Amino acid sequence: MEHYFPNVPGLGNVAVSRHAQERMAQDGISEEDFADALMRGDTIPDGQDVVWREKGGVRIVILRKPTPFKGAMLVKTVYRIKAAARATST
Repeated sequence: MEHYFPNVPGLGNVAVSRHAQERMAQDGISEEDFADALMRGDTIPDGQDVVWREKGGVRIVILRKPTPFKGAMLVKTVYRIKAAARATST
């Protein structure tokens, strides 16, 4: 598993925590799906210090300024998301 991604579009350098790597294994998220979501996913801000990247049912939670800051953003966790329920008419 690659644990450092330089030059991620819109984010810069991104490191992947061990917790995130373990969650990928637990949820059956492939390295290809992870990299695709990180590089090409939709960016959703969540407050001042957190941003999400989502694509293909994979959500990545990224800390913009982890403590201590070592020059890279940090993937805190990653998990699968399910499609939202949809209302249908009968």
